[in-house]
Amino acid sequence: MSKKITQFIVSMLILFSLAGKVEALSEPTIETVTFSGNLPLSDKSLLKGSGLHEGVSIFMVSSNQVRDAVVSNLRAQGYLDCSVGVDWPRWGVEAYEVTINVIPGRQSLRGELVFLGDSTLTVSEMTDQCPVELGSAISPADTLSYKSAIISMYSNLGYLRASVQLELGDFAEDSVSNYRSIQLTLESGSVCYLGGITVAGQESVRDEVVLREFDIQPGSPMNMREMREGLSAVYSLGLFSNVQVDYNGLVDGLDTIQVVVNVTEQDYIEIGVASGYISPEAVFGSVYWRQPNIMGNNQVLRLGSTYTRYISSDNSGNEFEPEITYEEPWFLSTRWSAQLKADYYYMQRDHQEERSYGGEISLSRKFLDVWRYTAGYRIERLRYRSTLEDSSEVIQDWINTARVSSAFTRDTRAPLLNPARGSWIKVAGSVAGGIIGGNLDFYTIDSEYRLFLPFSDGFVLAGRSAGSVVLGYSDNTSIPPNDKLYLGGGTTVRGYDFQTLGPEDEEGNPLGGNVMVLGNVEARFSIIGNFGAVLFCDAGGVWTELQQIDAGSTGFGTGVGIRYNTLIGPIRLDYGFAPTWENSLKRGKVYFAIGQAF
Repeated sequence: MSKKITQFIVSMLILFSLAGKVEALSEPTIETVTFSGNLPLSDKSLLKGSGLHEGVSIFMVSSNQVRDAVVSNLRAQGYLDCSVGVDWPRWGVEAYEVTINVIPGRQSLRGELVFLGDSTLTVSEMTDQCPVELGSAISPADTLSYKSAIISMYSNLGYLRASVQLELGDFAEDSVSNYRSIQLTLESGSVCYLGGITVAGQESVRDEVVLREFDIQPGSPMNMREMREGLSAVYSLGLFSNVQVDYNGLVDGLDTIQVVVNVTEQDYIEIGVASGYISPEAVFGSVYWRQPNIMGNNQVLRLGSTYTRYISSDNSGNEFEPEITYEEPWFLSTRWSAQLKADYYYMQRDHQEERSYGGEISLSRKFLDVWRYTAGYRIERLRYRSTLEDSSEVIQDWINTARVSSAFTRDTRAPLLNPARGSWIKVAGSVAGGIIGGNLDFYTIDSEYRLFLPFSDGFVLAGRSAGSVVLGYSDNTSIPPNDKLYLGGGTTVRGYDFQTLGPEDEEGNPLGGNVMVLGNVEARFSIIGNFGAVLFCDAGGVWTELQQIDAGSTGFGTGVGIRYNTLIGPIRLDYGFAPTWENSLKRGKVYFAIGQAF
């Protein structure tokens, strides 16, 4: 027994000894960080990206890592000849202190630009490409960007072997000025011409589908900007999972280049199903099938349908919208796209009902990458019933309508699914009846402007203004319910029920109007990771006549929201209330959707 007790005591002593050693071997951390020398930047700016801070383990950061980061931060501010030394503590010392000695040298400021050698490009063209203003600090990123811009200008003219050497002049010895000249030595080489473009790797897609996306013609100088735009257009077709290009003859020094576009087709037939709610008073479901490569020529066929159910206790109803669409992306071998659509519409609510079927043809073309023009002609046969404000009814039984429409849009938003900068503009109009034909005579005008202003990486101010009219111009001024204007809900004026702003019948049912004005302002903040927040203010109104527009009958809504960014856009949860209502806080509305409100 005594032997076992002795063994137990020895074992415990060994364990205590090991525990002491483990404690002694605990990971050391940096206690203090000090700088010496003439510091042109703050400590925080110098350490940006280094990973060094008080409390970090000495094993998580190295002296070389810190030195490289401090040098990079100094050079980014124009201190190109800086010198940095890092005194790193050894393991086991009494105090873990890092000392960083900084000798910044003179700050390099941009002086004159000097161009030597080839004169294919004009001095003004090359000067405009310089990313640094006269007298501003020069960084390595600036010089690299400038050199790349000049080479790109050469490549857009077909000089694919052009070379550019960039050097900074010395500081003047007899002056305290920090200005340094930028000297570029240019050599264009010979022009490369396009011999031809061939396509390889496709299975069902015709060569012409790929080749027509390139504006450059055989025998023309190899304009690399046009080549890049063509490749981007090929990717956007949605038919290929991979696109690669070989420039045969370029490495061999030939002046005629044969381009081979290697593509890999993907499974491009789409089937989509979606459901959700538009507001607390309406839910929807949709399904579609899309084939974007009929006959191997990129014609698109789409079949789909959307169903909407109004679930308000005092105003239930249904909407059903099936349609079939055919699109020819190169109408008559031009850059105009043509679309044929046949559809059916059924809407039934307690106070409104509409049925229609018809067809539409439209032509559309994009200009200058941001502008798009669309024109269309539609014929339709419909019947509808609608209640008026005095509870009387308007009934039209199976009449014909025809209309022409036109629209301009300009889109510079980026990124598209969650814009942080840019703008979107729309001006559109249509005319039904009159010399166009049909039994209803009315016209529509729609305009909308959206603006996105980034004030920092985590703060965007977004705004929208819109206005629309739909008015009759002859004896029959009746407007079908589906063509009237509505406001209220998660994408227009938050704090109100879906489509409840504007004229109502005696039972409070929304009737829609003929004149609409809308304005929205949102302050969008990043919080942490993919989470963000929004403060918003909405205002808008719907009236039956222009003379009725008045601030007193306008709806106002305000509130807050939460955003979570995903690959398909932000998931949005908003709470809005209308301060013009009595007990507004109790009557606030919650809205849930994917994508921003605008």
